Amino acid sequence: MDEPTDIMLMLSVREGDEAAFEVLHARYQARVLGFFWGLTHDAHAANELAQEAFLRIWQVRLRYKATGPFPAYLFAIARMVLMERRRKVARLSRLGERIAQWGGQAEPIRPPDAYACDAETESALFAALDDLPEEQRMAFLLHEVQGLPMNEVAAALDCPLNTARSRRILAVRKLRQVLSPFFASLTGAAGVE
Repeated sequence: MDEPTDIMLMLSVREGDEAAFEVLHARYQARVLGFFWGLTHDAHAANELAQEAFLRIWQVRLRYKATGPFPAYLFAIARMVLMERRRKVARLSRLGERIAQWGGQAEPIRPPDAYACDAETESALFAALDDLPEEQRMAFLLHEVQGLPMNEVAAALDCPLNTARSRRILAVRKLRQVLSPFFASLTGAAGVE
C-alpha cells in the first residue's frame, strides 16, 4: 500500500487524527530543526522553535486548506513562529548572545588541524549567513539546505516567485563574494590549485 501524501495526512490532521500528525512530524522534524538551526545557530532555540511550529500546525489545523504543497505551508508557519519569537525577544530586550551550540556526538579520531579547519569553515559560513538580510537568508536556506522548490520557497516567504528567486540569487552572490577569499586561502595553504 502506498504511503499517504503529506496533504492526505494534513487533511486527516485537520479532522483531529493524532497518528497522521505524528507521521508528518516524523517526516519533517529534521528539516524544520535544520531550518531553525540555519537561522539561529542555536540548538536549544532551534529545538524550541521547531516544537512551537509543530504545535502551531496542530492548533490551526481546522483552518488548513489544501491549496499548495505541505512543505510550503509548514515553512510559512515556521517563518511566522520565528518572526513572533524575534518580536518577543526584542520586546523583552534580550537580544544578543547565543546560548548553546550543537552537542557533539562521538566522531572518529581526526587530527587537530582538521577540527580547526572545520571550526574555521563553520565560523566563516555562519558569519557570512548572519550578514545576509533575513529574507535572503531564509530563501537560501529553504532552497539550498531544505531542498524546497522555488515555488514553495515563495509560498513559505509569502512573496512572488520572482522575488523569492531574486532573494536566493542575491544570497548566493553575497556568500560567494564573502567566502571566496576564505576558501581560496584554505586551498592555497593546502597547496591545491
